[in-house]
Amino acid sequence: MNYSNHKFQDSIPPRYLFPITRESIYFNHAATGPLSLPARRAIEECMDVYALQAEFTIDAYFRRVNTARSNVAKLIGAEQEEITFTHNTSEGLYSALINVPLRAGDKILVMDEVFPAARYVVDYNIPHIEKQYIPFLGRDPIEVIKANLDKRVKVVLVDSVQFFSGEAIDVKGLSYFLKENNIYFIVDGIQAIGAMDFSVRETEIDFLACGAAKWLFGPSGAGFLYINKHRFNDVKRLHTGWLGANWTSFECYDTLPHLFNDARMFEQGTRNIIGISAFSENIKLLLEFGLENVSQKIGKLRTELRKIFEELDYEIITPMNALQSGIVTIRPKDDPKQLFERFSHENITISLRSNCLRFSPHFYNTLEEVEQIFRILKQ
Repeated sequence: MNYSNHKFQDSIPPRYLFPITRESIYFNHAATGPLSLPARRAIEECMDVYALQAEFTIDAYFRRVNTARSNVAKLIGAEQEEITFTHNTSEGLYSALINVPLRAGDKILVMDEVFPAARYVVDYNIPHIEKQYIPFLGRDPIEVIKANLDKRVKVVLVDSVQFFSGEAIDVKGLSYFLKENNIYFIVDGIQAIGAMDFSVRETEIDFLACGAAKWLFGPSGAGFLYINKHRFNDVKRLHTGWLGANWTSFECYDTLPHLFNDARMFEQGTRNIIGISAFSENIKLLLEFGLENVSQKIGKLRTELRKIFEELDYEIITPMNALQSGIVTIRPKDDPKQLFERFSHENITISLRSNCLRFSPHFYNTLEEVEQIFRILKQ
């Protein structure tokens, strides 16, 4: 397609719910997602409560927590008791790793191209376990594991979508193989959840860690960990605390309730109720628009971006696999930093990564915005 004569037409999702669209073109959701108006209202409601009455009533507090847990469960096709709230993806990965029943001599296989968040958690929090980093990109993940499999391997950890290239890993096929070999499967989902129609029931993974800060539109400091209910009786009970129990009242502490016998046991103490309330509203937006529709809309924008880059003869780092994320990364012929600064000057936000440009649109972005990117690249 010749973009010089291409006319962009598009149906527009509720852009007015994202104030960032008033000032800029934002194609940077793989870095940080902009807050929606419903999420901002949820934050303001929380702040009013803290300012005027210091704390929520217990009924109002748990109503917010339970609503958010329900929304997260719907988002990924889980059950509510499989969801525990965290402050970020790293905390979720940490909680998953330390609760897998590992012993000295066991081994964990890690995708070599993981984001540093996973690498730090793996390297410094399970010192008695051997770690082996293996390249995954551009390869069949099952064949990768087969080539490195021995009886000591107990855990495999991958990013569902690689943060730089945007390559999506076939976690579904890999999960079935690992299950047959009784190997725990931990997935960092922060570059997939909110951009792709992702079901933990279909993939049958054991753990999914995700922060709210990117494709779920924030805010930072909130997230969740999914734990497959079939693993509840296998995992250790580390990293838990008093709010991992079934409290119905905070009036008397003579008799302590038992821990939940599910993922909720890992909520140690005071939750980030402000962040949880906000990202719950963002999830509601995605659910109302429809996850399949979100994925299709992002796919449409991604396809148009690729056509632009192909016409301009830029090297496209992101592969054309059957599984597609929301990321398109290119290596331009011109100086990437200067091009990045030109976009910034035009109020277009993308990422500069390793001398490449990363574009990551969301469902409220438009083809007209893609056209504006094309115009700048043609200058």
